[in-house]
Amino acid sequence: MDRYAIFVDAGYLFSAAGDLCVGTSKRRDLVLDAEKATRFLKKCCDNHGEQVHLRTYWYDGAPDAVPTAEQVRIGARRGLKLRLGRLTKHGQKGVDALIVRDLIVLSRNRAVRTAYLMSGDEDVREGVVEAQEFGVSVVLLGIEPLPGCGNQAETLLREADDWITLSREDCTGFISERTREARDPTLGVEGDIASDASPSEFGEEYGRATRSRHAPETVTRILDDRPRIPQPMDARLIREAVRRFGEPLPEKTKHVIRAGFWRGLSKPGT
Repeated sequence: MDRYAIFVDAGYLFSAAGDLCVGTSKRRDLVLDAEKATRFLKKCCDNHGEQVHLRTYWYDGAPDAVPTAEQVRIGARRGLKLRLGRLTKHGQKGVDALIVRDLIVLSRNRAVRTAYLMSGDEDVREGVVEAQEFGVSVVLLGIEPLPGCGNQAETLLREADDWITLSREDCTGFISERTREARDPTLGVEGDIASDASPSEFGEEYGRATRSRHAPETVTRILDDRPRIPQPMDARLIREAVRRFGEPLPEKTKHVIRAGFWRGLSKPGT
């Protein structure tokens, strides 16, 4: 029985589909429905080769390779295997190596007849070549590039046995722009705090409001890093405190505000 597998570089999918449909490749500004995306890709591959789907591999980066809540949900889906590289300040690391490894192992073990690969990086070409040497056909999945641009390495395109390109209409079914409120759940928090609140009360109310506006998994991750408040969140907290209490804000007052923030954030049911 001939089988196929799908290999999806989530970083490429976010970037290319975001550019095409929303006008940005910045991940924080995008919402991608992984279930819809993988279901659509499976349908494309079913129609292309009329083979049996083995599984879909989803490759992404995560801090210290620890999955986010969203990645955990993706990995829990039937027929999908989550593979994580590391996410650093310079971007994701190790993802291409994971793709190459899986391409080679599945091909060597004759687990698949066709590999559908969604990636744009030259670094996975080595895996494509070796898979082909084991008799596997490699079909490159791509996103329609913007006019005059390319989003997949020419060497990778030349190496593939065939190509499937998703259009803008295809991609709008699973990617959209994140709302401003969703990008920054603390927007408007300051307005919920009493005007006569002390610095300690301000920090506590800010922490309480932040807790109510974030998913429980996010709150847990923030608390696990205590006493270091995530830099963007800390910057907003101090910026709002300066608006409330004026400049310059003494270091002792900042310390009091941050201590209050942790009290408010750690109180469940508030």
